[in-house]
Amino acid sequence: MSRLIFASVLAALAMGSGAASAQIAEPAIPDDQRVVRVPRQYLAGPRFGFTVFTGGVAEARDQMDLEPIMSQFGWQWETQLISQNSGNQVLMEWVLLVGGVEQDEFNVSLGWLSGYRLANGVEFGVGPNLSYSKDTQDTTTSMILAIGATAPFGDMYIPVNLAVSIAQGGPRLTVLVGWIVG
Repeated sequence: MSRLIFASVLAALAMGSGAASAQIAEPAIPDDQRVVRVPRQYLAGPRFGFTVFTGGVAEARDQMDLEPIMSQFGWQWETQLISQNSGNQVLMEWVLLVGGVEQDEFNVSLGWLSGYRLANGVEFGVGPNLSYSKDTQDTTTSMILAIGATAPFGDMYIPVNLAVSIAQGGPRLTVLVGWIVG
């Protein structure tokens, strides 16, 4: 008898919770905003550009007979984390750069950006950066804010990006272009 009462109570609770949940409707998500479960896409490619130094860093470079601008060469690794039906994407990127070779410098930086790309290719990202200079033997950190656009070109994509690195001694402006393939 007690098993029958126990089963009846469980059945009543199950029906009651089903009725309660049926009364609470989840909001409808428009199709163009739904997340699409796609395999992660991994893209990579070279980067070329330059960095312009400002503030105290530019003054220190002048005292060392270095220009306030230096070349940048490197590589980007990109992972597409989420894609929406609209074509928008959530991204994670690593960017490794070697700078200043034209001035007999060796500056290395590694940035990690979390970003978002719209269906039209416009993108923005933010993240930390770690840099090392052989001349000063200093390791510095900064925060990167980047904006740009990536356009399809045949079987590859052509990104053009502007980044502002916010750091002690003044902001640094970097322009990079390159290509990425999967």
